[in-house]
Amino acid sequence: MELGVVVGGSLPRLGELSAEVDGAGFESAWVAETSRSAFVQAAVAAVNTSRVLVGTNIALAFPRSPTITAMAARDLAELSAGRFVLGLGTQVKRVNEQRFGMPFEHPASKVGEAVEVIREVLATFEGATIDHRGRFYSITMPPFPGAGPAPGRMPIYLAAVNAVMAETAGAVADGVLGHPMTSPEWLRDVVRPAVGRGAARAGRNPDAVNITTGVILQISEDRDEARREAALQLGFYATTRTYRPVLAMHGLEDRLEPLRRAFVRGDLAGMADVALGMVDVLAIAGTAKECRARLERFEGLVDRVILGGAWVGPSEERLIENHRSILETFAPRATRR
Repeated sequence: MELGVVVGGSLPRLGELSAEVDGAGFESAWVAETSRSAFVQAAVAAVNTSRVLVGTNIALAFPRSPTITAMAARDLAELSAGRFVLGLGTQVKRVNEQRFGMPFEHPASKVGEAVEVIREVLATFEGATIDHRGRFYSITMPPFPGAGPAPGRMPIYLAAVNAVMAETAGAVADGVLGHPMTSPEWLRDVVRPAVGRGAARAGRNPDAVNITTGVILQISEDRDEARREAALQLGFYATTRTYRPVLAMHGLEDRLEPLRRAFVRGDLAGMADVALGMVDVLAIAGTAKECRARLERFEGLVDRVILGGAWVGPSEERLIENHRSILETFAPRATRR
């Protein structure tokens, strides 16, 4: 099981954190797309590292055309000397419509077609023609010539919470990116079987689809502090209906309404109180020793875990402290000594 690490913050800080992940022996560094462009962050990570894979977890699929995404990804593959992994996600309906002014329609089918178009556009850099006339996209003109092919074959991953999206990933993608608010049981009983069904439908070997998941990981010698930080992050995610099935699997759906009410009030402490009972199921939090033991639950279920801390609530100082604790606790080079 490989270990990756989330990197973020200001662009100079992101460069420093990426270099630390690279030097500590982790397999990969991953950037998100919340307040900053995933592709700009990936470029910063790429130029500050020499060994790790650099991936987007995730870049938003629908606000950009597949051609623009392919062009940016091709440049990142060049910049990183073939170390770039393009991770795409659909986000939710409200974010697409209200933040980006984009329609949200048939997300699984649309993102699956987007992956196909991106691959077709990437092939044009090697001299192929393009004549894609699909359900959602019609692309018949390649980018201007001159850039040349990307080094190697770029892996494309799709983010998936539910079974439908995991099936799509199994059918068209090189890997699936599980959401940080997850559990080994959800991965075992929902995500992996769905990836297998999608791969079988497309005539693919399911073992060729990389299973990656994120986790919410908070480390502190003050275990109560770590647990409350993880709880607030879980509470924030749980206000989105997309994650209801994950909670329902573990009998936690009764937390949804109290969490939403606390969220509307702006009561962060109340959200953490409600979500504390979710931490042992859906996050990893506590002392370094406790966190090492809890990560072992994912062995044999996934090919890679992306370690990332809570980002709702903690101060900048605490964010950096937790990042450094993650590196110290899980660094492969430290483990080998």
